[in-house]
Amino acid sequence: MSIHAFVPARSGSKRLSNKNIRTLAGKPLVVWTLEACLAASSVEKVIFSTDSLEYWKTVTKFIKSNRLQLSLRTPKEAGDKVKIFDYIQQNLDSIFNETVDRLLLALPTMPLRSSEHIEQAISLSNQNDQCGIFSAAEYEAPVSFAFSIEQDNIWHPLLETSPMVTGNTRSQDQKCFYHPNGAIYIKPLANMRKPTTKTFYQDSLPYLMSRAESVDIDTEFDFHLAESLLGRNRGGC
Repeated sequence: MSIHAFVPARSGSKRLSNKNIRTLAGKPLVVWTLEACLAASSVEKVIFSTDSLEYWKTVTKFIKSNRLQLSLRTPKEAGDKVKIFDYIQQNLDSIFNETVDRLLLALPTMPLRSSEHIEQAISLSNQNDQCGIFSAAEYEAPVSFAFSIEQDNIWHPLLETSPMVTGNTRSQDQKCFYHPNGAIYIKPLANMRKPTTKTFYQDSLPYLMSRAESVDIDTEFDFHLAESLLGRNRGGC
């Protein structure tokens, strides 16, 4: 049974230019994810997928490991409209060799995911017949309060049972809801090959992480928040 990690980092970030190699707490952002994958003993190889040789040169300044491998994508394959699930599914045999039975996708914008999280997610997969796993976190606020705003600033509740309608606004009475956080996806390659498989979530179980561990880098605020959290926990990956 072999697991290879796949870490995609394209160079075309629009909101934050070159965010995948931007320095975060002393290291390029993507290095935090690559190091976490390499530190997980259950991961045999880590594949760094990018369209930029400059990104690869930056990464190899920080990481010296024969378990790290480059998978170079074309600009078209790394376009902002390309879904990473579709790219992996369409290129399984060229990305992974015949010894691999499960892939582990780790998005580079999640620097607080650790090797321990990866091992725990793999263990959960092992305990359930090597099934798929996706990491998730609890929503910061109760989803039951969610509403949309239509014309003339009129609001409409997401749920008919919204506490904004029923008046039952006590926080302890609200049901917890969760969302995928992008830190970890585990999927059997046999499952990925099925035409009916359209997402990483099908036939998969959630692995829960805390909100503090689920910071997803997309804005300047996210960078500052992640740096603060990493500063409190410096030294571990």
